[in-house]
Amino acid sequence: MNVRKLAVDAIDKIMTNNAYSNIVVNDVLNKYELSNEDRGLFTNLVYGTLQNLLTIEYYIEPFIAKKKPKHWVRYLLYMSIYQLVYLKTAEYAVVNEATSIARVKDKQIASFVNGVLRNFLRTPLKDVEELRKVGDVEYLSIKYSHPAWLVAFFLKDYSFHEVEAILQENSFEKKDAVRVNTLRATKEEVKTELDKLGIGYSDSDVAKDALIVDGSVVNSEIFKNGLITVQDISSQLTSIICDPQEGSYILDLCSAPGGKVAYMAALMKNTGVIFACDIYQHKIKLMKDLFTRLGVTNVKPQLIDARMVSKHVKEGCFDYVLADVPCSGLGVISHKVDLKYRISLDAIDNIIALQEEILESTWKLVKVNGYYVYSTCTINKDENEYLIKRFLRKHSNFEVIYEKQILPTDYHTDGFYICKMRRNHE
Repeated sequence: MNVRKLAVDAIDKIMTNNAYSNIVVNDVLNKYELSNEDRGLFTNLVYGTLQNLLTIEYYIEPFIAKKKPKHWVRYLLYMSIYQLVYLKTAEYAVVNEATSIARVKDKQIASFVNGVLRNFLRTPLKDVEELRKVGDVEYLSIKYSHPAWLVAFFLKDYSFHEVEAILQENSFEKKDAVRVNTLRATKEEVKTELDKLGIGYSDSDVAKDALIVDGSVVNSEIFKNGLITVQDISSQLTSIICDPQEGSYILDLCSAPGGKVAYMAALMKNTGVIFACDIYQHKIKLMKDLFTRLGVTNVKPQLIDARMVSKHVKEGCFDYVLADVPCSGLGVISHKVDLKYRISLDAIDNIIALQEEILESTWKLVKVNGYYVYSTCTINKDENEYLIKRFLRKHSNFEVIYEKQILPTDYHTDGFYICKMRRNHE
């Protein structure tokens, strides 16, 4: 099986059919028996091309603008440029392989692809720095391969230098963070096991039960046996800031895939009760599987829309309500590389309306002197601090006791917003 052909088909499906990159990549890896080397190459070609798509387009556009090739041919050329510019693959190998892949479609296409790539190789690479003369938005968009509207959207909230740092951070491949599951092991015990496996690690400066690992752990026995679970630092911080006390009565409104609620269960030492809600049955199953692996016993998964919960439970009955609401995801672009091409302003407006609906329909579920924790994995202030300010103007019985916007650059982690509010009176 031709790995590069599989990669082109995958990129085409993601960009043309608006398919999710992780699903497409996993489907291919599960369908075909590939060596570890080929699996790595396939993954690199797909994600690397997508990560740098707009920059690659800038490099090659002069050679194809008048021809207007079909989307599949365009993505074959983009993938080839990715190999030449970013992977430094031998020129003859890239040209020959791309021509062979194109020949399967049509001999004329093969000739076109061959000609474009050879012309590209004969011409000096366009200098992205020249775009500084055009303007900040165009320059940042092409240099860091983010749509221009999205760059402008970030610039409304952050300075040029902050935005440039965020976009650059989005292009870096990050090491995995794992959480030591204190229901099954101590951090020292996990470190001993990682030493045996030859997997490097370092402690996190901000999350007490976190380790940053230098390799994959999902096939290890310590993962399968629930001593650790993969969880981003920012996600772990949400549970830490929530700070649930033992014996508490807790509602997690948008719980799947369950990482935050599982951590809260560990912090509570499996005492009290946590209701974990989601609207999809398959995600309820994912959560149950996670809880079984981690030895979580105080969580009760519930198949329900967060907006409907207030119709089924009494007001003021929870010590804590956690609303990790649906969001634009603009803090997690580094590992959802197609998101920056998929999201839109209309979608963000719809998401904000949903966030406000969830918040307005659930705040009464918190006890007086109880806590409501609102969180997102985005850096868009309209979904975060501005939304909370609007809420507080309407509900003077709440006060913010902790608020933090985590940028991807802060800890080389996901961008996240966490706000913990206390209900002071009726």
